Amino acid sequence: MNTKQHFLKEISLQYPQLKEVVQCILHSILFQRSLGTVRPKDITLDCVDFSYVKSDDPSSSKHIEDKSEELISSITRRKAKTGQLSIFFYEKRTKTTIFSNNNNVCWEQWIISFQLVPTMDQKSLISQLTDTVNKIIESVNQEKSIPPITSSNEMPFPFSIQIGSENTGGVVDIIYNMFKPPQITK
Repeated sequence: MNTKQHFLKEISLQYPQLKEVVQCILHSILFQRSLGTVRPKDITLDCVDFSYVKSDDPSSSKHIEDKSEELISSITRRKAKTGQLSIFFYEKRTKTTIFSNNNNVCWEQWIISFQLVPTMDQKSLISQLTDTVNKIIESVNQEKSIPPITSSNEMPFPFSIQIGSENTGGVVDIIYNMFKPPQITK
């Protein structure tokens, strides 16, 4: 199965809005990929008058919280004005090899980019978030090639979130990310 990539339109925002907006986008994607019994939870952002729905799963929420902090640290450390992250969904295949019994095959990737700006009109950010969440819903509803669901869990597909940046220029970061195994959350 080939990996389906979804490139979301770059979101322009101010630095103080970054953490909440990152969490909003990631939770929106995860909620759309939650296929089991889901406990939805309405969330309203503090930084702007925008609401979204997320799955009330503590482990996924903790993972998203950690990764949003990691993105902020990366941007701060590099003194960058851009940031990017990706969320990967995997299909679990049982495959016996010399090294392991399970094989996770990536079947879907979402790429989200952010541009930090000095000022931002609230209406503009609301419009960007509305367009992005609508694009997520539209893309998920059009997707025809979902792997077989082999689990009754809320999140039937393991996922990982990786931080990457456009124009980092950090060769060490690129090499590190190439060899770092993804942290897969079940």
